[in-house]
Amino acid sequence: MAFETPNLTAVAVEATEFPDLARRYRVSAVPKTVVNGEGEILGALPPDAFIQQVIDLVGATPKQPEGQPQP
Repeated sequence: MAFETPNLTAVAVEATEFPDLARRYRVSAVPKTVVNGEGEILGALPPDAFIQQVIDLVGATPKQPEGQPQP
């Protein structure tokens, strides 16, 4: 997803190599996605469900690509 827009940054961290970060974000299982340092998404989700959860966490409305009809 980070490749789709310059407004998104993604960082992958190996929890066992960075135990301080794992403790800070209370990682007990993977995958765990932390959004804006606060919200979290646990487990693997289909892409559409993942995107919707990110949108819900940041309170944003996604922009449709040009030429795409609005839902």
